[in-house]
Amino acid sequence: MHTEFFVAPRGWAHSDWHGDFFPDDLPDDWRLSYFSNEFRAVVLPESDWLGMAVVEIERWVSDTPEAFLFYLEIESLTVDWSRVAELIQPIGGQLGGFILRPDAVDEDLALMASSLDSATALAPVSLLLPEGMEPSVSGLSLVTKCGVELGWRAQTGIPYWRGGGLAVTHVPSNVNDTPRQWRETIEASLAGGSGGAHRVMLVVLEGSAPKLDHLRAAVMIGDMLALPLIQR
Repeated sequence: MHTEFFVAPRGWAHSDWHGDFFPDDLPDDWRLSYFSNEFRAVVLPESDWLGMAVVEIERWVSDTPEAFLFYLEIESLTVDWSRVAELIQPIGGQLGGFILRPDAVDEDLALMASSLDSATALAPVSLLLPEGMEPSVSGLSLVTKCGVELGWRAQTGIPYWRGGGLAVTHVPSNVNDTPRQWRETIEASLAGGSGGAHRVMLVVLEGSAPKLDHLRAAVMIGDMLALPLIQR
């Protein structure tokens, strides 16, 4: 049973959204507040937050409702976790979790274990392997033991959640043009094989500027499909 369901784009300050979503006269530093009035979560690429000052992140938190969630991407498993811990402190309960999406995965399982331990000590974690890579038996055992779920790329096979705290579906910008396709993707995400219950399910719209009609359709369909599960 999935108890929480979210849909989020990567980033909120997309120039292609000007006029269609953001009013032309809206100041840049009001965009996040405006975005959070309609949507419940956002995914931030590493480049959008890891180099920020703590005071800037504090401003993001003050500009959003308490129920709004930030999901933070990390590209390197050797990131300075003490720096990460410093930056996320102001976010508090608005931190939904980490999405680790390295360009390459080191075969050193001891290093992987250390990184996953550091990440899961701070927040729920999902790991998106490089495209085309399949986990080894030892690697899969490790991420399962750490309570980390492997992210699923929509329309590439089916997801098989194993009971980790954060199950994430990544939807490329070139798929899901119709409500029916969104329904199929979200149904597959919620079913997730037979891996058991999850506390959080997140659907991420990839691309530099996700289409607003896609984002709204995913939110609406996700809410309709997830609500009966939440109420059981």
